[in-house]
Amino acid sequence: MTVKPHLPSTQAWLADSWQRSIGAGLSEFQLPQELRLDASELKQKHEQYQMLIALVQSHALPLFNQLMAHSNSRLLLSDAEGYVLRHWGVSRYSTKLADVALDIGVNWLEQHKGTNAIGTALTAKQAVSVVGEQHFIRQNRFMSCTACPIFSPQGEMLGVIDITSEQQRHTQQTLMLVSSLAQQVETALLCHLPDSRYRIDLAAQPNLLNSGWQGIVIADSDGRIVGCNPMAKQLLSHAKVGDSVEQYLGDNWSRAGGFNQHLDLHLQTQPLNIPSATGRVAMSNKSLTQLGVRFRDPQLERAWQHANKVITKQIPLLVLGETGVGKEQFVKKLHAQSARRTEHLVAVNCAALPAELVESELFGYQAGAFTGANRTGFIGKIRQAHGGFLFLDEIGEMPLAAQSRLLRVLQEREVVPVGSNQSFKVDIQIIAATHMDLEQQVAQGLFRQDLFYRLNGLQVRLPALRERQDIERIIHKLHRKHRIAPQAICPELLGQMMQHDWPGNLRELDNLMQVACLMAEGDDTLTWQHLPDYLAQKLAGEPLTVDPLNTQLLNEEQPLGEEVKTGQNSASYPLAGKVVSDKVTSGNTAAQPAVTAVQSDSLYEAIYSNVLQAYQACGGNVSQCAKRLGISRNALYRRLKQMGLKG
Repeated sequence: MTVKPHLPSTQAWLADSWQRSIGAGLSEFQLPQELRLDASELKQKHEQYQMLIALVQSHALPLFNQLMAHSNSRLLLSDAEGYVLRHWGVSRYSTKLADVALDIGVNWLEQHKGTNAIGTALTAKQAVSVVGEQHFIRQNRFMSCTACPIFSPQGEMLGVIDITSEQQRHTQQTLMLVSSLAQQVETALLCHLPDSRYRIDLAAQPNLLNSGWQGIVIADSDGRIVGCNPMAKQLLSHAKVGDSVEQYLGDNWSRAGGFNQHLDLHLQTQPLNIPSATGRVAMSNKSLTQLGVRFRDPQLERAWQHANKVITKQIPLLVLGETGVGKEQFVKKLHAQSARRTEHLVAVNCAALPAELVESELFGYQAGAFTGANRTGFIGKIRQAHGGFLFLDEIGEMPLAAQSRLLRVLQEREVVPVGSNQSFKVDIQIIAATHMDLEQQVAQGLFRQDLFYRLNGLQVRLPALRERQDIERIIHKLHRKHRIAPQAICPELLGQMMQHDWPGNLRELDNLMQVACLMAEGDDTLTWQHLPDYLAQKLAGEPLTVDPLNTQLLNEEQPLGEEVKTGQNSASYPLAGKVVSDKVTSGNTAAQPAVTAVQSDSLYEAIYSNVLQAYQACGGNVSQCAKRLGISRNALYRRLKQMGLKG
């Protein structure tokens, strides 16, 4: 009989979280298996989030210590994937806290730990308190946890800051404290943006300037906005990165204090002096622009560094690489850390657009420009990207007619819609990408030479997966992404993966890992047997073959001793960990050689042994046993009935 979980509250967010926990297959009465990073994986996480950890320690920890020092509480920081990165507070966990593995390197996403503050805050993207009985897992109900997400200046969720207490029940004040700690860290991230020189605090009342809820604008030495918090965006309507501060606050904005009569706002301006490593933490431009972005392959890291330098100067960027190497993700990361991050990244797949629609999609059109046109016209992708990035994917497949018009846009920085005589100025960062050899396309007359030179301001090539020095790390990363529970990869399979050519690159590896992890659900190690035949043979570099005898023996209803027909002249069949050879005299391929009764007996004996071992290993669970054997439940029931194990 299934016991229905008793929800301790009718709050919608909590009910949703419990439902997600049930959907993940968790039981409130059973402590789930923990998902924990190994030492090398944890070291990589610490390197990746070095800056965030340092800012939490310097901006959030002092207030936590001041208010919570005498309580049995800890301050925790997790990344956006739910892994605990660091914790501060009580030096030793109690036995209860140690038992639930609230420790560095452990994953606390809802799917692994049920309803809890860290996992639920990550899912809900808001501050939450999970107190006592609100935890889904019964063993966690002795503690109170309150967590709040931390967002980057670009709006990316970086992680969660959490306070966990064993005895003290959290209240609304704890929720406000955690929200304040997250806000302190977000402000520090804002102040450490590249080229930060001035911080301008804005508020409607002077007593709110240091309240923690004021608007904050960060400007460079030229008085241009490099970042601002949500309150500043609200107070200064339409303000965006790259705009002049003077445009909004007048020419006296740089004074220490003042009042803007036009906006009815009080101002407080101060220069930013980022401390050195001997102070709180050294924050170089490199670490700031790459928070959460780090490439461990030298060729890819070099491409990243070079690309970052040119996109600030409006120099066109041409990204080359095979299909599936991650060109689009590379461009998205460039946009997310650029000065244009608050504006649109407009992507156009040139290969997916019909030739007759390319021009109207890119350049827009005037109302009534052609039959079937929208009667209000269309602004076009290029104008949509004004102020931001225009990403032209598969540029090598753009029709020649559209190439000539794109060349004019690059030269004049203006666009003329189809059917119109009016031109519109555009401010865009152009990035083009292709898997084709554009120079060869030019030589064959398939791509304009002048457009090639315009697009080729800087050319970077992303390495194929087989060329990357960090391929083992990528394999483990994708395995962690798709595995259901803690699981290893057998050395033989890992070695073959590292040697494989991967013509589909990251996309191919990701698809394979997703399927393999689904097949390996519940097993401690991912092995060859978890790969579907076509994937295993492809990975091993073997031609695709069919193994009809093994499938037939497992699925058919023949009793022992009957002859089995097969269309192969010779084959080997892996059964119960052994290889049984069927040697048949070669001859006419149209012939249907038979396996003798003796051979059939031995094969069935091995099959039955294999079924029995799998059935016992699965504790009599028919579904798990069928999945392990790769056959249907009905076929397994028939075999178990023949073996006298089912009535």
